[in-house]
Amino acid sequence: MYDLFNIRRLLSTAGTAALLTGAIAGLPAMAYAADVGEIVVTAQKRAQLAQDVPVSIYVATGEQLEAQGLTSVQDFGNTVAAVNIASGNPGQMRLTIRGMGDISGSNQSSTVNGFYIDETAISYVSGYMPEVGLFDIERIEVLRGPQGTLFGDGSMGGTLRVITKKPDSTRYFGRYKLSGYSTEGGDVGFGAQASVNVPIQKDVLATTVSASYRKLPGWIDVPDLRRKDTNEADITDVRLAARYTPTAQLAVDSSYLYSHSKTFDFLGTSPGKLDPRTAGKAFGAGPVLGLSPTESELQVGAVTVSYDVGFATFISASAITKSANDQSRDLSSALPLVFPPSFLPGADAKFTYSVGSRALSQEFRLVSNGDKQLDWTVGAYIKDEKRTVDEGFVFTIPAITTVDAPKSHAEQKGTSWAVFGDADFAVNDRLSVQAGIRFFSDDKDFSVRQLTGSALPLGFAPAGDLRIGKDSATATSPKLGLTYKVNSKAMLFAKYAKGFRSGGTNTVPVKYTYAPSEYGPETVEAYEAGLKSELVAGWYLNAFVYHNDWNGLQLPFRTDDGVFGFTLNAGKASSDGAELETGWQIGEHLKTSLAYSYIDAAIDSDVLNHNGSVVAKAGSKIPLTSKNKIALSGSYTQELTDKLSGVLDARYTWASSNFTDPGNALDYKNGASNQLFIGLGLSGTWGSVKVFADNVLNEQTSLARFPPAGPPFYVLSNYARPRNFGISFIGSW
Repeated sequence: MYDLFNIRRLLSTAGTAALLTGAIAGLPAMAYAADVGEIVVTAQKRAQLAQDVPVSIYVATGEQLEAQGLTSVQDFGNTVAAVNIASGNPGQMRLTIRGMGDISGSNQSSTVNGFYIDETAISYVSGYMPEVGLFDIERIEVLRGPQGTLFGDGSMGGTLRVITKKPDSTRYFGRYKLSGYSTEGGDVGFGAQASVNVPIQKDVLATTVSASYRKLPGWIDVPDLRRKDTNEADITDVRLAARYTPTAQLAVDSSYLYSHSKTFDFLGTSPGKLDPRTAGKAFGAGPVLGLSPTESELQVGAVTVSYDVGFATFISASAITKSANDQSRDLSSALPLVFPPSFLPGADAKFTYSVGSRALSQEFRLVSNGDKQLDWTVGAYIKDEKRTVDEGFVFTIPAITTVDAPKSHAEQKGTSWAVFGDADFAVNDRLSVQAGIRFFSDDKDFSVRQLTGSALPLGFAPAGDLRIGKDSATATSPKLGLTYKVNSKAMLFAKYAKGFRSGGTNTVPVKYTYAPSEYGPETVEAYEAGLKSELVAGWYLNAFVYHNDWNGLQLPFRTDDGVFGFTLNAGKASSDGAELETGWQIGEHLKTSLAYSYIDAAIDSDVLNHNGSVVAKAGSKIPLTSKNKIALSGSYTQELTDKLSGVLDARYTWASSNFTDPGNALDYKNGASNQLFIGLGLSGTWGSVKVFADNVLNEQTSLARFPPAGPPFYVLSNYARPRNFGISFIGSW
């Protein structure tokens, strides 16, 4: 329930907003700053100016991303207020919005927050948000708060959308980017990206081909293997797109995306090093005997048809997605805790893990045309997905001439469907009412089979052990809102929305009777008030406050022997927060922006394990959520000659400390983060060149900390990349 304290807090904020309203109402109508008010978004699945959408939305164009040196989704997300993206590797990111994220880490869950490329959701598997290149994109939209009405299951905390550039049938053109960079204390890397637009039939048919390759330098050494810079990564993206517009009413967009990433080793135990024996908890740890590579692959085929029928536009969005994530972890350092010393000479161990997903989705919707008294969207959606998880351990013990390899296979098939509607009704010139609703149904069948057992007393089920089950859920996600236009350049809004995500399965052997075969859905009820305004020409100010009630948390648990993890619905959480975003166009040459977010997100009451031990205490902070975050950016341009311009770009992000685990153990605490980027460039008719430095302060705090596979006797950490110097060149034809 919404307690009195929070009501008072919102009323206090509303009072402040009322004072601002009085001041704003007297402002003259002025043009928006070009990079704010004129950006068109589709956050409500219809084209609108960003400042006209009664949603807490952050949007950045592809040009703005390039200017700020943001080449990855993770780097972008960590510059946005109330957003955090943590990653062990490029294909395994966890997105948190307003303190809501995938706490359990279960690969059988839906995601808490949606990640879309154009019309296609590609974040079905929790914890496996893929890394895709940000070259040749139109914009990125971050929608904060539940988006269940329009985006459905998997958008409970919010949605991040990458909108690609569409082919242009009027002209031939292309562009390319070459870059090189060096990481302090590590290796060197480079990137090559290019796109070409080919009109096949003027005003009717065009295609685009984009390709990107990035070699990210490593900087983590493994002393036991005498290897340096082992965490280097290769990331490849290829995108083919076509647009067919035979009439003014019909547009058909088709695309194929292939993305592949490979990291050659896993995380470190200290900045720049993987050496478990030096970690604080590493009692009994042995040497590292092998690297731990990870590999991710994503394929997306999509077709979107848009047809203007006069009073409305009919849209069909079809997509097929296929993802695969494979990793192998060296566990040799754990052998002293598992086997007697007589077994250890020459012994090694590793953990193999593969998660795959194939999904077919289809959405039909009808969207009203024009800007009328009643704007509306109605639609239906269906998705069919098959998910597989293969995991196994390999223990090689020469002392007893044994290779022990227990393996299991989990399979989940699910079909979900939804119908939805969304409307915006203008009561008069100033006041409008928003309402929406989505009915969702989800059915899953799953099985877990132990393919091979273990000859050693390690807790694995015998070969042939089978666990099957079903899980079904329905949900209704409503939205109600009220918007008041103070004048043509300012508006206030208030909103209530409900979000939802499905449950999943546990792949723990059946002998652990306290670990159920499945867990249920979780929901959130969210209350928000916001202000969007332009105080004077070239100066915008947006402010938002919110409260979330999060129920049925999917929390991580471990078996008593520490070998397996599983998920339970346990406890509730709440979050209160505020966001402030402002930007200025100062004179002809300087643009600046400031964003600040405050999040107080915590578990409401003690969460206990089956044996009475405390998993998380009341007041424990929600993982990967910084209470305070500040992002500053600036760009100064100056004409040097009639054919040459100079630019200085800078961005600074500071985020307070957070925890990776819901129990807030000190071993999993991440320190405050300070990140500074500076770029200096020249541009002319020949293109542009920029030299840059990232993490100028050489911050070495961890961004996320994880336990190894099996008993968590030491901590693996993902540290911020050390100071990075580089140069890039962008050209076009």
